[in-house]
Amino acid sequence: MSTAQRTAGAIVAAAVMGGLLTVAAPAGAAPTAATTPGAATASPTEQPRAGVDAPLLRSTDPAAKRFRAVGRLVNNDGIHCTASVVAGEGQVRPDARALVVTNGHCVSQDLTTNEVRVDQPTGQEGSGWRFTPAYFVDTVAQHRAFPVRSVRYATMKVVDVAVIELDTTYGELGKIDVRPLRLDGRAPAAGEAVEVAHAPVNDIPEDQQFLRHSRCRAGAAANVAEGPWLWTGAISNDCAGIVGGSSGSPVVRAGADRVVALTNTTVEPGYLGECLLGRPCEAGKDGVVARKGTSYAIPVGVLGGCLAGSEFTPKSPRCALDPGQPLVVNQQRPVTQSRVPQADGGSGPVRWQAALTGNGARYAQVKVGPFGTTDCTDPAGYGSVFALADRPVFDDLVPKGENLYVLCAVGGPSPTVGRGWQPHRFASLTSVRVDDTPPTVAPVVDAWESDDSWVVNPIFQPWEITGYEIKYGPRATTDCADPAGYRTYLRIPAFLKKSGAPWRYCAIGLDHADNRTPPKAFDIG
Repeated sequence: MSTAQRTAGAIVAAAVMGGLLTVAAPAGAAPTAATTPGAATASPTEQPRAGVDAPLLRSTDPAAKRFRAVGRLVNNDGIHCTASVVAGEGQVRPDARALVVTNGHCVSQDLTTNEVRVDQPTGQEGSGWRFTPAYFVDTVAQHRAFPVRSVRYATMKVVDVAVIELDTTYGELGKIDVRPLRLDGRAPAAGEAVEVAHAPVNDIPEDQQFLRHSRCRAGAAANVAEGPWLWTGAISNDCAGIVGGSSGSPVVRAGADRVVALTNTTVEPGYLGECLLGRPCEAGKDGVVARKGTSYAIPVGVLGGCLAGSEFTPKSPRCALDPGQPLVVNQQRPVTQSRVPQADGGSGPVRWQAALTGNGARYAQVKVGPFGTTDCTDPAGYGSVFALADRPVFDDLVPKGENLYVLCAVGGPSPTVGRGWQPHRFASLTSVRVDDTPPTVAPVVDAWESDDSWVVNPIFQPWEITGYEIKYGPRATTDCADPAGYRTYLRIPAFLKKSGAPWRYCAIGLDHADNRTPPKAFDIG
């Protein structure tokens, strides 16, 4: 998921709902109630990339002067990201409040697929928001944290960007030799050398959690999905050390100081599967795939027309940011098999089950297709207009075959697409991933001794095994191949008394789409 850093407790909720944070659960941790960082858990053949893969950037290094505007951003929830002081082309007024850019998920990791936040205050005086520029390891005594005044703009819809206003001015920052970076709307070409200045946190000792410098190469642009979020035109790259805390960090061309993109997510070691938290996937002609060792960054071209010197003008005709659209799409089942249980006990093809609601929109039109080859911004391919009152839930069949499918929807006040309608370039969207492949790993259990019992828990393996069905009994009479007696594992350990006959514990692993592993027997005692 994203490369923001958060407390270990977050992984549980994120694990259950599928998020987009770059936090990995500790080995054997059950998704219980958390969301974002912690130690990445690696499979035997895939070791974690520690932040030390990117060397610390010291204030005396030749590249340091270019990155004095880059620093640590911490929000009210304690999420750690990287951000940069920026300005648009033209004159920067010293008395204007300074602007920083980062990822949308650094404002809130609760942003929904189509949500746009504009001009929101960050809370009362004394809130936890702060930004510390020039965040070098060798200048800790000179670090100065500045409060945040407001979130001018934040979204994770199609792009993952935020513009934040500090409660200080460009002039005040200039007194500590922090001057704004400018933007470069021309995205790097595949193979072009780039640099990233970022402040990762995950798996890094506290006394080393400062700016680091990665030299790497941009890859091809890709459409990327992670949980419910869908981004188009993200720049793939092989930059090292991109872990929790790196979110929002600026990508520049080698030797340059203009921001071309903002780092937003990475394929975390230790995760399995595709398109879920910590495991973003790329859409291709043959479906979606998570590419080991790949990170992604959002081009900043979308911001170019919104910044003029020290002014942020999201309502400018030149600004390409989505202003926020009235049509809301709520998807009931984001991951599913191609056939699902029916009321009569049989199974049938999966349907979208996407609820459409509109604040001012009474009519809608939609189109669907594979993510990556379906262009929501193109009016061609949308179906007939229908009234939301007649069809509040879009329930057409999802296309056949394993893939990630996108639903694009626009709404308006009248039955004729035109004045007052949501522009297709700002279409609302949701997705369904059809997954018919059973987990590629076998169930695992953890058992330890208490005074009088064996305490047994099955181990989650995100995202290939995210649930279990279990049963247990005397070894001599318990048949794991017999479907009778299995029940859903509710994250409550089994206490198997040591007295009496040996035990057999049976486990069937399930993934997000309820695909099942073969049953596995564990003899205890």
